[in-house]
Amino acid sequence: MLKKHSILCLLFLVFGSNQNLVKAQHACANAKQNAAQKNLLKANATNQQMQRMEQYDVVFYHLFLNLERTSTAISGKVRTLAKSRVNGLDTFVFQLHANLIVDSVLSSNNIKLSVRRDVDLALVKLPSPCSINQFLDVQIFYHGIPPSGASAAIGNGFSNKASPSYGNQITWSLSQPYSAYEWWPCKQSLQDKIDSVFISVSTDTSNKVGSNGLLKSIVPAGNGKHTYNWETRYPMNYYLVAATVGQYTEYKAYAKPKQIGDSILIQNYIYSNPLAYSNNASSINATKPLLETFSDLFGVYPFYKEKYGHVMAPFSGGMEHQTMTSLGIFNFGIVAHELAHQWFGDNVTCATWSDIWLNEGNATYCEYLAAKYLTSATNAVNVITKIQNDAKAEVGSVYCTDTTNVNRIFSSGLTYNKGGSAIRVLHYLLGDSMFFKVNRTYQIRFANKNASTKDYNLLVNELSGKNYDYFFNQWIYGVGYPTYSIKWNQMGSQLYFSIAQSNAQAASNLVQLPLPFVVTTNNGDTTIYLQQGEALSLHSLMVSGTVTNISFDPESWILKNYSIAKDGTLNGLEGLNNYLGISIFPNPAKDNLTLLNAQNKAVEIEICDMYGKTLLSNEMNSTGNISIANLANGVYIIRILAGEFTCYSQKIIVQH
Repeated sequence: MLKKHSILCLLFLVFGSNQNLVKAQHACANAKQNAAQKNLLKANATNQQMQRMEQYDVVFYHLFLNLERTSTAISGKVRTLAKSRVNGLDTFVFQLHANLIVDSVLSSNNIKLSVRRDVDLALVKLPSPCSINQFLDVQIFYHGIPPSGASAAIGNGFSNKASPSYGNQITWSLSQPYSAYEWWPCKQSLQDKIDSVFISVSTDTSNKVGSNGLLKSIVPAGNGKHTYNWETRYPMNYYLVAATVGQYTEYKAYAKPKQIGDSILIQNYIYSNPLAYSNNASSINATKPLLETFSDLFGVYPFYKEKYGHVMAPFSGGMEHQTMTSLGIFNFGIVAHELAHQWFGDNVTCATWSDIWLNEGNATYCEYLAAKYLTSATNAVNVITKIQNDAKAEVGSVYCTDTTNVNRIFSSGLTYNKGGSAIRVLHYLLGDSMFFKVNRTYQIRFANKNASTKDYNLLVNELSGKNYDYFFNQWIYGVGYPTYSIKWNQMGSQLYFSIAQSNAQAASNLVQLPLPFVVTTNNGDTTIYLQQGEALSLHSLMVSGTVTNISFDPESWILKNYSIAKDGTLNGLEGLNNYLGISIFPNPAKDNLTLLNAQNKAVEIEICDMYGKTLLSNEMNSTGNISIANLANGVYIIRILAGEFTCYSQKIIVQH
């Protein structure tokens, strides 16, 4: 979902600066809604009715609704097919906002069942207790006016508004995170994905209805009405069920990802005003190459047997309703973000709202990947720069610990932009091949299921063969980001670095990273990596030629503040009048490295992989050999420490 921010709405219209990166959360973004939801959660936790909903597993919903584009009035029925998880289930409990009236509940054989309302919950006495794995089948008839409030202009659970730009009057749903119950009787549980959903909406014949899955039929309903019948047979979470009604023109296209032999329908419902299409044609048409590119990166579009598409609604942002995104504003970045959610959020859904960064952080980072692979290097730089700058706007962890606060769940700075920035750091640490392998495997292993931050952490460790717990502790659970003060100086063939790290938001959270530098000399450019995880580290390495410039992290991998400058006073390392006269050779090396230590000072030798993990450690007082026979072929960093300071650092290549 893209989060609404009034100041940034105009910026969404421009791709060049990619301000689509500040996301909007649409529906419950006001204090009144927050307070009401907090009270609901509290009530459910104390009266244990929520626990009773966990006694059954939803298998199927069929929504039969009467809707018009002119109001939010709703009526109809919802058939629920569920399977008991316990023996002796005698009460069927579901959520429905108190504004909506339950007319009746019928069993599968049309026996009327007794219903008791408990504010936003309904308790239905079953004809007889269900045993474990036994199915129950009920039909809930209801009607009413869904709740509205200050946020109705951008979307409650159910909203009605005319587009200020194009004039179309639209009625639309937007349920994330806790608002599905505001417009239909349901069970709001992330862990209980619905196996399949049918949505039938009767409306005036001047209207079209956008929803999930495939449009199976449009049938006359009499009295100037017709019924749109949509069906999706992919598992889906409650908050992704959607219905949108208005006057639309349909535009179709087809994507052809190379992973399958067939085409994928892209079905767009665009406001019937011709300007709505002409003004947004380039972004609408970008969906095809985006879908094909993301299929290359993450595996084929998860719902390829049905469709993908957009339905317009007058709110400032987007919402990734499964197979048909609701979209208020078109631009390249928003289209990319919401499409990416079909993988990150819809196919694999966060296990809890604390893990929402897995959905939003990945979708935000996909805006950068989309710019990189489908536009220009300049656009890609603008996108990632904007993400990282916006990540600095709020204090806190990417991982959300207060899921009663909807504004915190969808924090633009933390959930979206710092989440996306953290994903970029992980990409840097893993490298292209492993990063995309992790995410493709994530899509396969957790397809149509849920995943937690811990699940993702364990997957990264498993596939990489390395322990990245430190990354998750520092970047996901930890607060803040690093500020580096970097000084360098050249003396003869020796290049010195002094790197100080601080974290203004959490002084103790100093991150461990191999820091990338491009050293420019009169002989050309060389990329070096200096391992840094302390408040201060000192480094010394040999360099050929005269250094004319040093760039720090020129590809903007790391969320950070920094300063870098040449410092003529840096002419040695802590406590040493001069460097130790260290040199290491050969490079590349086969089985042994030779260390020359001209000063014969006691030093500690560490050989680390490119992710900072120490693989070999040894102490030496003088010149000697270092066995590397047990290291696999690859690139490593050798560090020489004098006391607590790194006095020498060099990249080495092992080739057996």
